[in-house]
Amino acid sequence: MIKLIATDLDGTLLNDDKKLPADFDRVLDRLEEKGVVLVAASGRDYNGAAQFFGDRAKDMMFVCDNGANIYDRGRLIQTHTIPRQTVHRILTLLEGIPDADPLLCSTNGSYITYGTPAFMEKMKNHYSPVTLVEDIHGQDSGVFKISVYDVTGDIRNHLYMPLTEAFGDELTIHISANIWVDIMADTADKGRGIEYIQSLLGATREQTMAFGDFYNDVPLLSKAKYAFVMDNANDDLKKMFLYRADDNNSGGVTKAIKEWVLDKE
Repeated sequence: MIKLIATDLDGTLLNDDKKLPADFDRVLDRLEEKGVVLVAASGRDYNGAAQFFGDRAKDMMFVCDNGANIYDRGRLIQTHTIPRQTVHRILTLLEGIPDADPLLCSTNGSYITYGTPAFMEKMKNHYSPVTLVEDIHGQDSGVFKISVYDVTGDIRNHLYMPLTEAFGDELTIHISANIWVDIMADTADKGRGIEYIQSLLGATREQTMAFGDFYNDVPLLSKAKYAFVMDNANDDLKKMFLYRADDNNSGGVTKAIKEWVLDKE
């Protein structure tokens, strides 16, 4: 019996217009009636993730910032920060990479410094407020994620490989979208976040269903026996897991939940 369902948001539960499936509220009602917990697991921060669920967010659990922060009914229950000296080492390395624009996410707020025109334009419409500072090194306290923006179109070679070579043994580093690399403490990823929630709920891997569409969802999917890769995901990700869900623009997540959990008696 499924006790826990964890789903990524962008490209998975949300369609390309950043909308929930039309039947989401009804599906969530039925899950709650059956005692099944739905967890939103996202690279977004809490405000950025919770906005899609309206009033329902206050009763939900969230794995945010790719696992760096976990929230239960609006309350932060677990966080993973990067040591301050390591933050400075990361920023120093990025300063030596052309067009590598960091977004520093901390318990005190989110910070940027002057970057490429594309990055600065992107930050104008960021889903959570950001503060522009002259010296980003001065914002080194309570940092739980450094997201690095890429404008080259070759994010793997431009950012991911240099960061992995320098910090892969001590940090978690994910390509979280085609234009972002996320850097977090080595204790943080979506999979560890779901594992923590499993322990809170007394749910096993065999009682867990998960949905994802991108490489940063691999740890999440690995913690679920019923690991569904979206039809809109890359082919190499599909080869890693057994189950498939319809694409995000067709409500693939709620379709699979109805088929495998709600209508399967």
